[in-house]
Amino acid sequence: MVEWLKEEHGQAIEYATVYAWVRYRLGAKLKVPRPQSHKQDEKLVSEFKKNSESFLIV
Repeated sequence: MVEWLKEEHGQAIEYATVYAWVRYRLGAKLKVPRPQSHKQDEKLVSEFKKNSESFLIV
């Protein structure tokens, strides 16, 4: 967001300022992906994703 403001609008604003505005004035939260276990089997994960796609299409 800080880079976007600088590139698009020429505004050099600190991260803490942007974060405070977005978090407290706009009520948004920083989105972070959930952690994944290092123990999970990649083959089983890809098989699950392939098989679960048929349930999503209705």
